[in-house]
This record gives sequence, structure tokens and C-alpha cells, in this order.
Amino acid sequence: MSNSRVRAAASSEVLEGKLLRVEVGGRRVLLTRVNGKVHAVLDRCPHMGMSLAKGKLEGTTVTCPWHNSRFDICSGRNLDWASALLGMPMPKWTHGAIAMGKSPAPLTVLAAEESGGDIFLPA
Repeated sequence: MSNSRVRAAASSEVLEGKLLRVEVGGRRVLLTRVNGKVHAVLDRCPHMGMSLAKGKLEGTTVTCPWHNSRFDICSGRNLDWASALLGMPMPKWTHGAIAMGKSPAPLTVLAAEESGGDIFLPA
């Protein structure tokens, strides 16, 4: 069924401006609330596949704690690509090496639905 969904979390667990990491159907997912609306992305930075759960969330921007790639948590859009090493900013001339030949890519956004006090994601 194409419109089947699974429960990801209770609505009360998803806080404004905070990241919540959950596992849903074998997928690591980050949930957050921005201006009252719930958003969900796969917990996987497209640069090296590392978790964003310990990343910094400011407004709608989540920053990867490993290489400082930045993304819009609502749309998944890439805003900045691999500019740090283990979270420490590096000179601009090193950014290409940190990117390891990988082109900027967006986060994978999941359609979150809030209903009856719970958050649901596509199965």
C-alpha cells in the first residue's frame, strides 16, 4: 500500500528547535518542530553518511557535527558543503579535500504527518 504509515513518536516528544532521533522501520530518522510544524529527514548526512543527531539546529538550519555541511531541515536543501573536520572550521582552500570529491547533495526529507497526538511517517 502506497499510503501506509508508521508511528514515529508522540507529538509531545518533538520539540520546537530540538532534534529527536528515532528508528522507524529500520531507518534512522530525525524529527523536529519548526514554527509548530513537524519535519522529518533521514539521519544521514549525504556527505559521508554520518549521523546528524548531534548537529546544531538554528532556525531551519541543521549543521553536520562532523564536516559542517549545512542543510535546511524543512526542504533538505544543501546550504553549505564540507567546510570543517570533526566540527572544527578549516581554511577555504581545504574544503575540496574535506569533500573528498563528493558534490553537494540534499538531505532526504520524509513527509511527517501529525494526528491524534502522534507523528507518523511513510512506511
